[in-house]
Amino acid sequence: MYGQKKNILTKTITTLFIAVCILATSSCAVKTKIYEIKPAEVSLQGIKTLAVLKFTGKYGESVRSDFYNRLTNVKHFNLIDTTNINTLDKIIFDQLDDPRFLPELEALHADGVITGRVTADINDRHGSDQMQMQEGTGRYKKGTNIFGQEVDVEIMRTVLKPVKYVIRQASLTTDFKVFDLRTKKIIATGKVTKNYNEKFGGKNDNFFSGKTMSKLPAKNQTLNELSSLVSIALVAKISPTQITNTVCFDDGGTLGIGGHKGIKRGIEFAKRGVWEDAIEIWNDIIKTEPNNASAYYNLGIAYESFKTLNNLQKALTLYKKAVRNGDKTLYLDAMARTKNKIKNRKKYDQQKQMLNNKPAKRNKGSQGLRIY
Repeated sequence: MYGQKKNILTKTITTLFIAVCILATSSCAVKTKIYEIKPAEVSLQGIKTLAVLKFTGKYGESVRSDFYNRLTNVKHFNLIDTTNINTLDKIIFDQLDDPRFLPELEALHADGVITGRVTADINDRHGSDQMQMQEGTGRYKKGTNIFGQEVDVEIMRTVLKPVKYVIRQASLTTDFKVFDLRTKKIIATGKVTKNYNEKFGGKNDNFFSGKTMSKLPAKNQTLNELSSLVSIALVAKISPTQITNTVCFDDGGTLGIGGHKGIKRGIEFAKRGVWEDAIEIWNDIIKTEPNNASAYYNLGIAYESFKTLNNLQKALTLYKKAVRNGDKTLYLDAMARTKNKIKNRKKYDQQKQMLNNKPAKRNKGSQGLRIY
């Protein structure tokens, strides 16, 4: 008996130790948010004025409207909304580069136009889960209530009962094309698809899941949600977008205990956005402790937060020094993240330069065509 208790105690202590280690390695001292400009996935080759044409399909107008509204928050384009220009309704996705429609497109005085073709599919699959439930037997026994009083208590039994569910599966796809009115060529094509797959009811039919049968949305609502997601992805396809990274500082502690006083002081400044003071503190630590991995790592976060290419390269160098002086996964993750950011920043700077180039002088030619 004593041996059994000892083994149970040993296993319990081991389990707790493993849990503490996992918690310590997966948590961090303090977190901060770093913003990054992600470049457009496809280059629009310097297009500045963009006209958004009709999107075909049953949910075409929903996607076009969401897409246009999101683009209004992008500083890289001057937008032209064509919804009130009826003569453009005949220009559909498959005929965007048809020469017959060129005069109408030229009359927009845009650098380029974009249109899309939207297809949607939605299906509800019905079924039922067999679930264990308690039901009364009609027989009673003596028992007590919450007040300790003796009462008759019905004897219950466990039975299997079918509980209905609905699995909603939906998808919305938008094919898009961008036509450059300066070169008279299609310069970008692509496809964005968003899917929906949720189960309502059945085993999920409880208050905590939020997936009860009563929460099953109308089909239009589901497709409108997908339309919003597709429009976000479309903006990212053709325009630089801002994304947020949450990163962890390292205070030099072990298993969440202790930490370097100076490092922590720098983190306090960084939390308030006073990066200059934080950088000064961590640099002073490195002068006296040249092998302090935490100081190198936190300095890397500071320079990463400044976003420019030069600062990102400085951050990568500092993260490499942190790796040489420490073996934390945190440092390796930061290196990989920053390498990807440097690649994205170079691409973004190229796109920005293309947008900043001065346009050539434009003259009107015959039939209202613009000649560059």
